Amino acid sequence: MDLKVYRNIKKIRELKNFTREYVSSELGMSTSGYGKIERGEVDLTVTKIIRLAAILEVSVSFIFNFNINDIFEETKKSKSHK
Repeated sequence: MDLKVYRNIKKIRELKNFTREYVSSELGMSTSGYGKIERGEVDLTVTKIIRLAAILEVSVSFIFNFNINDIFEETKKSKSHK
């Protein structure tokens, strides 16, 4: 799987102010095991991605297509329209 997906999971978790402990607990796994997901050291199953999306309160598509630069672009646009 593309490493971008793993980085996106971490970025989304951080933006939502969710701890690794919280997400790992919701997944029923250790914090260190969850850390391996964020670092791309384990292969994710479809089921695990669906669970992560639910925990992070986003769609699976959002995880795959998330681009943090889009957030900054939206912020710039909203400021320029004021």
